[in-house]
Amino acid sequence: MHLKLLLIVAFISLSFFSYSQKGVEDGSKYGHEEDSIRCVRNFSLYREYTRHGEYNVAYPYWQIAFDECPSASKNIYLDGVKIVKHKLQKTQIAERKKELLDTLMLIYDRRIKYFGEKGNVKGRQGVDLLKYGREDIENVKIAYNDLKESIEFRRTKTSDPVLVSFVSTSIILYQNNILDASSTIEDYLMVSAIIDENMKAKPTDKDLQDIKIAIGDNFVKEGPGNCDTLISYFSKELPAKQEDVEFLRMLTSLLRYRDCTESDLFYNASKNLHSLSPTSESALNIAILAFGSGKYKESADYYQQALNLETDEDKKADYYFGIAACHSELNNKVAARNYALKAIEKRSGWGEPFILIGQLYASSKDDCNSLSLPNSIYWIAVDMFIKAKEIDGSVQEKANKLILSYSNYFPNKEEAFFQDVTEGETYSIGCWINETTTARFND
Repeated sequence: MHLKLLLIVAFISLSFFSYSQKGVEDGSKYGHEEDSIRCVRNFSLYREYTRHGEYNVAYPYWQIAFDECPSASKNIYLDGVKIVKHKLQKTQIAERKKELLDTLMLIYDRRIKYFGEKGNVKGRQGVDLLKYGREDIENVKIAYNDLKESIEFRRTKTSDPVLVSFVSTSIILYQNNILDASSTIEDYLMVSAIIDENMKAKPTDKDLQDIKIAIGDNFVKEGPGNCDTLISYFSKELPAKQEDVEFLRMLTSLLRYRDCTESDLFYNASKNLHSLSPTSESALNIAILAFGSGKYKESADYYQQALNLETDEDKKADYYFGIAACHSELNNKVAARNYALKAIEKRSGWGEPFILIGQLYASSKDDCNSLSLPNSIYWIAVDMFIKAKEIDGSVQEKANKLILSYSNYFPNKEEAFFQDVTEGETYSIGCWINETTTARFND
């Protein structure tokens, strides 16, 4: 009799346990009996508060639904992301932010566990981890892996934020010596290929075009910078992309930004870009190439094309200065000075054009050998160097070296005495220069 009673009690206990369980325990949507009622009640309450944007009030009810009946509805995870992101954005406490970020990541992990869609969810998880946890390099590493996994799952169906974030994480890891340059370049090329494939299906999609430009700009400004590595990788890419304007624009910008302009790759990409889509930038690339090859007339012509195509007044200063430098190399001193002065008109406070003018003056002694006091030409040259550093602190070191060097060639008092020139007086210099300066001596 005692044994029979024990069996009955055990049976009742087991029956009660089976009918009063949480969904997380038995795999059901809501659980059973009281736990089922508790889950449905909390699920309904948090949903109602969430619909009205009352995320703080919704949070404790959502937490119960999330913990106790995780397979009840995918909305638990969709709403959970909204609720936790709201709390993340509101808190300033570092420790609390970390706790909330951990919760956010757990939401994504459990969504995959109970509702699948791994490729899609991993992408969202990586984007949010980078957004809210990028100050911790360990988070960036995890985000990189999540985003890469998502892209490998979804390929051309990958969302734009995932593609952009993946390139960003790759660049950050490169900058922190975790990825090598080759890996980051390959990551960029993979994303670029996906965008290209999508653009074939939607050639007029403005969002895709903007994404490609944004990713290219990020890669140019922040990505790997070793010329040999860049040239090795992109030389293999160029033949297949000779008519891809955005790729050519990114590549020429990248090579110019990294001072890799003396390569055949830069030359070929620049020529292709200019023939497909003549812009001030493509003309500038060829101007730089021609100048580096000693083709100063050709360089000046392309600088002029860049000037004609440019709408940004500040950039025009660079092109005028480029033309001035070309004429300086061609020994066309008057033209060189004129273009340097035009550069100054476009960008006030820029010292380099005055440096160039000073060097033009300093190199004119043999051209102006008819001057009664030939070394007086160094006075006006030094005047230009002084002016350059007064208006532009960035050229101060360069200007000071030139001032020190050319001041050694000032006339001495004896030479000036025979020309009836006294220190401190205004002195006119003719020849092609036609400027006035102040007499001073080196002894």
